[in-house]
Amino acid sequence: MVFKLMWGITGTGYVIKESIDLMKDLQDEFGEDIRITVMLSKEGAAVVKWYKQWNYLTETVKKVHIEQTPNIPFFAGALQIGNYDIFICCPVSANSVAKIVYGIADTLITNCVAQAIKGGVTAYIFPSDQDFEPITTTKPNGEPLVLKIRDIEIENINKLKKLEGIYVIKDFSDINKLILDKIKDKSQNP
Repeated sequence: MVFKLMWGITGTGYVIKESIDLMKDLQDEFGEDIRITVMLSKEGAAVVKWYKQWNYLTETVKKVHIEQTPNIPFFAGALQIGNYDIFICCPVSANSVAKIVYGIADTLITNCVAQAIKGGVTAYIFPSDQDFEPITTTKPNGEPLVLKIRDIEIENINKLKKLEGIYVIKDFSDINKLILDKIKDKSQNP
């Protein structure tokens, strides 16, 4: 049994390294029994490079794809028909959240979310901006950076939580358990 994970990354630096660390941990634990495919929006790729995590990502995950158009590489169809066991988008920028909330599917990630949902596949989304408490992320040089969350971003998160086919992940630490639960379910119900 091979577990297939599609991981989308958009243009925010929040938990970039932690996300790659988690992918590495999963591959270390499950070896060939897990296949991780990473798709990045154009901005996601730019941010991963800005944070000097590109080499780490491409050394950790064999299949890393950067958006060329909203449909290239063509993952929307594979997601729509259930070729992946789980579809996680983490981190997701406020811009991408707004697009998803308003049905704009003009990037690889937003299009894949829309098409997955149309096919009855849940999109698990971890937005960077989820509550009014400022978030502490890091600058590319490793220094802390505190970001204030705007009212519009909270409004969009609340709308996102109400959308059919979307599961909003509240805490980054919940992602590992979510994946492990899905792996366990697949092994018990192949």
